[in-house]
Amino acid sequence: MRSRKELISTTFSVHSLILVVGLVTLAHAGENQFVSFDFPDSTNTQATAITPSGEIVGRYFSSDGRQHGFVLNEDRFTSLDVPSASFTDAAWINSRGDIVGTYTLEGESQGHAYVLRNATFTTIDFPSGNINTTGFGISNAGDVVGVGFVGSDFFHGHGYLFRQGQFTFIDFPGALGTFPTMVLNPRRVVGAYLDTNSRLHGFLLYNGEFSTIDFPDSTDTWITGINTKGDAVGFYHSKDGKMHGFVRSKRKFVSVDIPDANSTVTNGINPQGNVVGFYTTPDGHTHGYFLAEALD
Repeated sequence: MRSRKELISTTFSVHSLILVVGLVTLAHAGENQFVSFDFPDSTNTQATAITPSGEIVGRYFSSDGRQHGFVLNEDRFTSLDVPSASFTDAAWINSRGDIVGTYTLEGESQGHAYVLRNATFTTIDFPSGNINTTGFGISNAGDVVGVGFVGSDFFHGHGYLFRQGQFTFIDFPGALGTFPTMVLNPRRVVGAYLDTNSRLHGFLLYNGEFSTIDFPDSTDTWITGINTKGDAVGFYHSKDGKMHGFVRSKRKFVSVDIPDANSTVTNGINPQGNVVGFYTTPDGHTHGYFLAEALD
């Protein structure tokens, strides 16, 4: 890994940019272990992370096609948008409520990572100029991981860890692209990488050593997150081309499939083993979901 100390950041207040839009309508199944939910009037809702207390973040698309972040707390949705942004993504939330994500300003094409802490957004940009920067994961200590890439070429991007104003670059050896998605601490990072055959694999970076993690008999694997116990989540494609979610605990995999769904993705997991993600139904709509104690 390479290290470089440079912070390009701006801060601005979130006042009046968060709008509470009302209570969510919940659909229950299986003794309340599974909950499906949709942001009001949206046909595409995706949950991305969940805190130990059960607060959920994610993304949704409004009727004008724009993407927004959201927070779901005690059955109430709050819309989340970076000021003056045409695109906002909320990717992870840590135990103290800090949110990390990505945004693009009106009239611009360059993406920026952000952290929302105490009602204030702070921008994080890749050290070299004109680089798109995504924010994917944030630890309880405030360390951030994500990807920097040129133009629309995400899959040849470079990973980074941003800690105390310093960038450390993360590149899986020999990979075409590396995509860190969550960090527990500077010694433990998970994500995915693209090999020279254009196949995606999950990875764990632990104490400076990389290891590959693949769901058995899959054609590709993407790890989306990890909790403080070391349980990882993500999604994979089976040989029939279908997308499935998964949880990995103690080196054992559990596949996650929502009944009658075309595809399922598992994005976030908290220490209790509760997971969130999204699934797509035959009508083309995408719904967020909560699944309690997925490892049981």
